[in-house]
Amino acid sequence: MKLVTIWDKVAIDFGKVGPKYWNSFGDRLVELSMINKGAKVLDIGMGRGASLFAAIDKIGKDGYAVGIDNSEVMVGETYKDILNKKICNAEVKNMNAQNLNFKKDSFDNVICGFGIGYLLLSENRLNGILGVLKNGGQAGFSIWGKQEDQKWLTKIVNKYLPNKIQKENKDRKPDIPKFDTVVDVIKILDESGFKNVKVHEENTDVVYKDKEEWWQEMCTNAVRGIFEKIEDLGCDVFEEFKKDIFQGLESFDKGDGLHFNMSVIYAFGEK
Repeated sequence: MKLVTIWDKVAIDFGKVGPKYWNSFGDRLVELSMINKGAKVLDIGMGRGASLFAAIDKIGKDGYAVGIDNSEVMVGETYKDILNKKICNAEVKNMNAQNLNFKKDSFDNVICGFGIGYLLLSENRLNGILGVLKNGGQAGFSIWGKQEDQKWLTKIVNKYLPNKIQKENKDRKPDIPKFDTVVDVIKILDESGFKNVKVHEENTDVVYKDKEEWWQEMCTNAVRGIFEKIEDLGCDVFEEFKKDIFQGLESFDKGDGLHFNMSVIYAFGEK
């Protein structure tokens, strides 16, 4: 199943179930970015607008924001949100981030929340971003750091999909650089030709009400694709998998909910 299909499936409820960490991380990316009033901003892989709407607030009425996403459904849902909010200085487009169809030097800022891995898959890597940025313009990225609190989940998934996971790891392009530490990300931005590179990592305590909320939220993000592969193995297997998951979740229960540390790297570079 293609990733874009998963994002189409989850688009309507994406970021709407459980703790609103997507919005928090989107707000933080924009807060740390050097986005000025009146700026022209591009949001790559905008999803449901976690960073886009924060950027629209920051640029004011004289600025202009463009959001792009690979998922047609994501674009359609975010367009509805723009209409409902009566926003006149923004547009959203269905576009592949690996081929940015904009004139050179179009944007003061480019932001990309959790999409750098997809960009690094292409031959262009981050060159497309440098091409559409104005001289002196800034690119900002939020990137998942090492997720220690997800290792238990990976272990359970590997128990049910061992061959598939091994095959996918083998199929990965060997020349994709690692990008889950500050050092890795600095190296990528430096080698891509960005100037004034600044990178740091932040940890956030994300709390789910209960196991059911955690499960529902996973079903509204890309993890759903993994769940569906296990569901394809049969109802009995899927029930066993869910039982294992719920048992694993118990170690994160601190009495007032399930606590997970989420590590996010924020990275910035100028053209």
